[in-house]
Amino acid sequence: MTIYITTGKGHGKTLISAFDAALKTAGVYNYNLIRLSSIVPPSSKIVVKKYEANPEHYGDRLYIVKAEYRSRESGKYIGAAIGWYQLPDGRGVFVEHEEIGETKNAVESNLKQEVQNSLKDLCRFRNYPIAESKMKSKINIIQVKDSAACVQVFAVFKSEPWN
Repeated sequence: MTIYITTGKGHGKTLISAFDAALKTAGVYNYNLIRLSSIVPPSSKIVVKKYEANPEHYGDRLYIVKAEYRSRESGKYIGAAIGWYQLPDGRGVFVEHEEIGETKNAVESNLKQEVQNSLKDLCRFRNYPIAESKMKSKINIIQVKDSAACVQVFAVFKSEPWN
């Protein structure tokens, strides 16, 4: 299975419209999102690439792991991050974190640290060998300006029709 890591950012008049704008930039806005826990199945390949939605799949279920933050606090930076760790057979774990702060650097630094600490714990809980060089992450940050904002990172597993 190929799992895509995609990101979205958006502004809007409301938190919901900012959320939808971010979904659009991530390529996942015309799906019904089904949130999964953070397990990567064996034989999975993780690709960092914008998700390319198939217009024929409008309204389908889309299975995802999601990190997301919404805010109206003008001047603040908001961030979302997904980290992952995989064993040689492709199985592994995802972690999701969100952050708000005064500076982009502070948000990015905190997200990196949280992702790394979580991955270490999840690997330890599963008796996975911990190799920091195999820890991967995708971080997305946006500044809240004069409107609501939303930032997202998704791990997209697959879409599935309702019938």
